[in-house]
Amino acid sequence: MSEVDQNMSEENVLEGAASEEGRSTCSCAQNEAVGLSTSFSKREEPVYELTRPVFFIGFMGAGKTSVARKLARMCGVGSVDMDTYLERREGKKVKDIFEESGEDAFRAIETEVLCELMGKDPLLISCGGGVVTRPENREMLEQGGFVVFLYVDVEEAASRISDKSSRPLFQDLEAARQRNEERLPYYQAAANITVDTSGKGVSAIAREVRYLLKREGVLCLRQK
Repeated sequence: MSEVDQNMSEENVLEGAASEEGRSTCSCAQNEAVGLSTSFSKREEPVYELTRPVFFIGFMGAGKTSVARKLARMCGVGSVDMDTYLERREGKKVKDIFEESGEDAFRAIETEVLCELMGKDPLLISCGGGVVTRPENREMLEQGGFVVFLYVDVEEAASRISDKSSRPLFQDLEAARQRNEERLPYYQAAANITVDTSGKGVSAIAREVRYLLKREGVLCLRQK
C-alpha cells in the first residue's frame, strides 16, 4: 500500500469521528444559482466546505465533470460544469457557438464565465479542456483558486468516450495526441496538484482528490 493510499485509508476512519465531534478549521457559505448544483442529500446536512474555488483541468475524457460531481455528493458542497453553465448563460450549445462565431469568440465568453464563477462562493468547477489556452485564464486559475489537474493519456481518454460523434477530435487519435501535447505544459504549470487517473474509476479518483484537498486545507469540516 502506497503512502497516499495508507493515509487515505486512515483519514476515512478518522473522518467519521471528527464529524461527530463537530471539529472544523474553517467556515464559509455555499450558494445556488443557475447552472450550479448543491449535491448533498436532503436528509443530511453538508459535512464539508471549501475555503476557495477548486478548478478541475485536463484533457477531454479525463473525468473532470464526473469527478467534480462525485466529490460534491461525497462532501456536500456545490459543483458546476463550466460548459453547461456557459450554454445556459448563452442559450446555445458550445458546438453552435464554435460553428457560428468561431473559437476566439467562444474563448472570450469562456473567460467571462470563469470570472463570474470565481466571484461566487467557493465551488468545485470542472473546466473545459481548452480553458488553459488563454493567458488571462491561466492567471485567473492560478491566482483565484486551487487547481487540480486530472491527467489521462489520449488512448485511455478515447476508451472512456463511448459516443465519439460528440467529441470529433477523437476520431483522429493523432490529432488528439498532438492537441494534448500542446496543452500539457499549460496544465502542468497551472496545477496545484496533479492526479493520474490512469486505470482508476471515478469514485477512487474522487477519494484521492478529497484526501489531497483536505491535506492542503482547501476542504474543511463544516463548523456546526
